Amino acid sequence: MSDGLQIFDVPADAEHLDDGAPEGDATAPRPRWPGSVAGGIAILMVVTWAVALACSLAGLFELGVGLSLSAILLSVLAVAAGLVAVIGRWGRGWGIAAIAVGVLLNPIVLLYGLSWIGAL
Repeated sequence: MSDGLQIFDVPADAEHLDDGAPEGDATAPRPRWPGSVAGGIAILMVVTWAVALACSLAGLFELGVGLSLSAILLSVLAVAAGLVAVIGRWGRGWGIAAIAVGVLLNPIVLLYGLSWIGAL
């Protein structure tokens, strides 16, 4: 039964061969939860900022300002946690997404960016 795939044919006595790998897992899988936490903080920041904007439009200015400040703090935390995830290789995809969302959707960055676009 060698249809030209001799490299996949294993001799019957191949169990005694040692491939040099140690018994068990030599490298444990890297944890991905730091990247997920960073992404979750970034999503929470966006939701907090959306609620702050809705409160401000409804006339609840004190609550809107407080939630906006919370969104700014969450943005900083998302960027910091994203950097930790990217540098430590712990869920890089979520870490990169958290950095991008934390920087681009930061309320201060949005304020300056939209003001600049409005001035054109």
